[in-house]
Amino acid sequence: MLTLISYLFPSTACNADAVADVVFIVDVGSSQKELEKIQIFLEKLVSSLDVKEKCVRIGLVTYTTKPQVASLLRMATDNTHVLQNIQSLSPKAGKANTGSVIRFTRQKVFSESAGSRRSQGVEQIAIVITHRSSVDDVSDAATALRRAGVTIFAIGIEGANATQLAQIAAFPPEKYVTNLKTFSHLPHKTLIFHKKIMNQIQQKLYMDTQRADLLKRGCVDTEEADIYFLTGGSSSLDYFDFLDLKLFMKEVVKFFMIGPNRVRFGVVQYAEVSELEFGPEEYGKTSDILKAIDNIRQMGGSPHTGKALTFIQPLLRKSQGQRSRSVPCHVVVLTDQKSEDPVKEPAKRLRNEMINVYAIGVRHANDSQIYEIAESKDRAYFVNDFASLKHIKNEIVRDICAVEACKEKKSDILFLVDSSSSIGPENFVKIKNFMSELVNKSDIGLDRVHFGAIQFSSRNKEEFRLNQYTTKSDIISAIGRMSLMGQNTLTGGALQFVLDYFRPTKGSRPYVKKILILITDGEAQDEVKTPAEALREEGIIVYSVGVFNANKTQLVEISGKPEMVFYVEDFDFLKHLENEILFGICSPYDECKRIERLDIVFVIDGSGSIDYKEYDIMKDFMISLVKKSDVSHDRVQFGAVKYSTEPETFFYLNDYTTKPAIIKAIQNDKPIGEMAYTAKALRHSEGLFSEKHGSRKHRSVPQVLIVITDGDFHDAGELDEVSKRLRENGIIIYAIGIERARPDELLTMAGSEDKYFYVNTFEGLKSLYPKISDKICSVSKPECGIPADLVFLVDGSNSISDSDFTKMKNFLQDVVRPFDTGHNVQVGIAQYSDRYREEFSLSMFPHKSELETQIGQIRQMEGLQTYIGAALERVRHFFTPEGGSRINENIQQILLVITDGRSHDKVVKASEDLRKKGVDIYAIGVGRIDHLQLSQIAGFSDRKYTVDNFSELKVIKKRLVDDICEEENKTTCFMDIVVGIDVSSQKQGDRVFHGQYQLESYLPQIINALTSLTGVSCNAGSQSQTSVALKVKNTDPPVVSKFQIDSEKLLNSLVGTTIKNASHLNAEFLNSLWETFQIKSANRRKTNIAERTCCCVFCKCIGEEGEAGSEGRHGMEGLRGFKGSPGHAGNEGEAGPRGLPGPDGDRGHVGCRGNKGPKGQRGIIGRKGNNGEKGMDGINGEPGSPGSKGVPGERGEKGFRGDHGVPGVDNNEAGPRGLEGERGIEKYSQLSSQFRVRGDQEALQDYQAPKEPEDAKVQEVFKAPREEEDPKDSMVFLDSKDLKVHGSALS
Repeated sequence: MLTLISYLFPSTACNADAVADVVFIVDVGSSQKELEKIQIFLEKLVSSLDVKEKCVRIGLVTYTTKPQVASLLRMATDNTHVLQNIQSLSPKAGKANTGSVIRFTRQKVFSESAGSRRSQGVEQIAIVITHRSSVDDVSDAATALRRAGVTIFAIGIEGANATQLAQIAAFPPEKYVTNLKTFSHLPHKTLIFHKKIMNQIQQKLYMDTQRADLLKRGCVDTEEADIYFLTGGSSSLDYFDFLDLKLFMKEVVKFFMIGPNRVRFGVVQYAEVSELEFGPEEYGKTSDILKAIDNIRQMGGSPHTGKALTFIQPLLRKSQGQRSRSVPCHVVVLTDQKSEDPVKEPAKRLRNEMINVYAIGVRHANDSQIYEIAESKDRAYFVNDFASLKHIKNEIVRDICAVEACKEKKSDILFLVDSSSSIGPENFVKIKNFMSELVNKSDIGLDRVHFGAIQFSSRNKEEFRLNQYTTKSDIISAIGRMSLMGQNTLTGGALQFVLDYFRPTKGSRPYVKKILILITDGEAQDEVKTPAEALREEGIIVYSVGVFNANKTQLVEISGKPEMVFYVEDFDFLKHLENEILFGICSPYDECKRIERLDIVFVIDGSGSIDYKEYDIMKDFMISLVKKSDVSHDRVQFGAVKYSTEPETFFYLNDYTTKPAIIKAIQNDKPIGEMAYTAKALRHSEGLFSEKHGSRKHRSVPQVLIVITDGDFHDAGELDEVSKRLRENGIIIYAIGIERARPDELLTMAGSEDKYFYVNTFEGLKSLYPKISDKICSVSKPECGIPADLVFLVDGSNSISDSDFTKMKNFLQDVVRPFDTGHNVQVGIAQYSDRYREEFSLSMFPHKSELETQIGQIRQMEGLQTYIGAALERVRHFFTPEGGSRINENIQQILLVITDGRSHDKVVKASEDLRKKGVDIYAIGVGRIDHLQLSQIAGFSDRKYTVDNFSELKVIKKRLVDDICEEENKTTCFMDIVVGIDVSSQKQGDRVFHGQYQLESYLPQIINALTSLTGVSCNAGSQSQTSVALKVKNTDPPVVSKFQIDSEKLLNSLVGTTIKNASHLNAEFLNSLWETFQIKSANRRKTNIAERTCCCVFCKCIGEEGEAGSEGRHGMEGLRGFKGSPGHAGNEGEAGPRGLPGPDGDRGHVGCRGNKGPKGQRGIIGRKGNNGEKGMDGINGEPGSPGSKGVPGERGEKGFRGDHGVPGVDNNEAGPRGLEGERGIEKYSQLSSQFRVRGDQEALQDYQAPKEPEDAKVQEVFKAPREEEDPKDSMVFLDSKDLKVHGSALS
């Protein structure tokens, strides 16, 4: 049996996706027969995986009362060893200590010494199989394993505890928990688990990153909002729980554009009392908010959530009052216990003030209270532990951002529904429910979202067109009337069929986004790639939703990108995809989301040839561009000129700094009439591009002029002169012509063909908007003021064509443009293939124009293979002072690697060495690349970028530059400092600084220096964050000793404070300082507290650094110091040498069953099996071509007598004698009977039974043997044709 399986899954080169460390944790406290079912499952699943040292590694741990390692990850170099260990499993008596074995597996199996490759970015997976309740706690052990980066699947059989399985498995449990009624069901789940494992690997390698990026780009539309976290800080949270809580808040913050007039965050912590940690107005930068969250200390106590909801209400009113207009307001409540007070009414009062409340229940939170807080089930979330919060952050952020992302969106969405017989009536109802929910959550309307539906199987069936219904109720009713068609799955034909339905003749609208949602459960029986490409070439976005019976490779071919494919275990999981798919529709992958930093001037034709309706269309076009821009005095500015005979300025660049003000000005404008003098208007517009009127050309902000006209120029002869002068002054001109406009005159203004556009009608402006907005978006220059040493390491191997190498160089030039290469940023470039070549070093070309020219002149080195590892080792020279690096000046070091294939050497060590040196690595993969290797180079999934071809590099340019320019919080070391102020010389009523004028003047500098300390008591290379608390006794009002990162807050706490009575610098005062550490730093790591205790020094005022003095004499040896604090626990050591043999023990019990013996003789041939089920009718074939003429047949038997002919014409001449007649009716009957018998026999001889489908044999490997069969004695005979069929089906 095992030999057969190994043939069915032949050994191939390691697929980049199929790389993982998989450990099975098996409860063997079962019967022999039950364990055999587990063994069959494990054997088949292991055989289906590509088990090799560099691909999939397998570990095996068994347990009852105690755990036992059957196979370590480093031992599994092929599946033979693993399969032998699986075969040797035997039942053991004992209780189920599942928590203990999970803890053991984390410590002993998922470790580097045991073969884990977690540090290399390899996915870590554990599969727990149990049939009973655990006698010990599983929650804490499973949480620790998941925190260690391991994804846990839990399989429960028969008497397994469902609650414990949910606590063990990853989130969400419906995806990672499998419940089976009997052991005999387990072998049938092999194919499902094979797909689960592959899905998990692919999800972590690239799906999660791509979808998080999509979400972040969609949240750009949420320009203004106030968001508060209301977090429980009760005593039930341990140190790691509170860390997970803070990590969740930080990850949510990173999705938004932070700023005083953008999205703002505040945090309130509560237990018995509520405390404002910081308000929305306090921090206007992402990095500052992240530091403030890191500084939060757990308060402890029991939760009073109702009181906290009441506490936050006036804070929300205050934050709304700080805005010039009303903005969306959100509160995210996190709690892990039942509240000691009622929550329903306080939450209702918040919602009554139009505040969106989200409630997250962790661990022991009360379900009814969570629903009372959120009210809507869509805003209530439940997780088993704080480590799982990271899995719901995307859902919460998506819900917050969806309102603006989907606002006023127009789309034509067509469902293409698999209606073949494999779906079944029950699943068909689930599909219709999924469709109805998507409709229900969309903004349906005549000028909004339209839906249509088509079913397919062996044929295609139109259900309703895109323009047929314009209300939710009508569309949902039409979906409800759909009925299952049955038959086969011809997906390719259906894709070809639906193309016409995206054209106006079949109900689609021009100039709106077009989306196809394919829902299928089976493998297409025809070709899908070509018709799918035809759809995408027409600009149609294709989402593919398939269950595990579908072919995922085909789904990726249909959608074009893996992130557009949703591949789930069954139709029950469709409901979890609704919001994600809808958000993707509202925020497409390839759409430029924001115009970031430009000065834009509109020059609009307001002459008499344009009527009011046409003028309104032009205004709508301008407003669309304004809405897409990030408007402010330091981001995007707009100015406008309208003209006819004379030009008029109707606002300058610096007149309006908000989006609503600009839109209002455009909406209120009216046309002028008279004749059009366009050259005069262009000359007038030059004045708007002056510093006086708001131009930022002197700050390198791109200058853009957009002229819109319908032609009929009366000064066309002057266009060339004025347009050239504008362009020579660095102004980019986009010329848009309508109706009577002449292309040659548009080209004269624009200067190049890619900058002028023409449409026949004003309505055509709507179709131009996406093209022009993308053009302007690409010109938009993000503000990037970071100082950095930036090195490009580019692939120059033969696999890259000349044209693609040129596209890569153009991409490098585009990436360099936003950086201040004259002052802050140095650029160097190296090229590699099977060798390495430095193109130019850092600081060689400081001027941007010269730098871009040098990049354009780089020649491709070529080479047969790609050695990225060796190139990474050589490129280290750039990041040394000798190589021009400013690494010793604490300047950021950045390496950008571009490759189009897999490296032929190892990249892990070279990449890690660069990161240890402080180099941030970004990696771009083009085409078919090794995702794992790219992740290993980058080190972090959010620094890895993939595109299908070199032409798509421009799509990721903005995201890459944004990521590089974003200030990253790399803090890994935290310090607390207490400053005590002795007030022994003051009298009651005196100010704190009475008579202490020097202290008052120096204290701000001292506090600022302390909050800005870096590198103290921290590991080399790590960044530190310092928090300072003030301790002043006997003051009125009391000075709160709260640790702060902001020196201004600390100093403000002393303003207006007076002395109640004198204090003294004595033991009591010093102890109060230590108490501040113990109380306020309780949730910090103990090692930090030990460092504080041992490092007590006098405070010193720091002046300017002096010159180094001469070397002093060696001092005398000092006295022996105090005993130091215990050191940090060391790394786990290697196993020691084998000890000496011990004394002989008592004779043990009878041992377990031995290893399998040698292969026996061939058994007797078994009985013939029962007839199989009757197969389905095959598809009618197409008519064949006529065959060639056959040879003449044998002479047939004598025929029947013919009918009487028509009487002839009377003739006197006698005719020839006729043939002799036959006998009468008796003879005729006999012949007729013989003919019928013979005809039936010939028909039977000509009949051929239909062949069994080829893939039926492939499925046989995943079928478990029947109960009465012994799996070890089963025999399967396959000929070479069979093996060929299996190999092609499974490849």
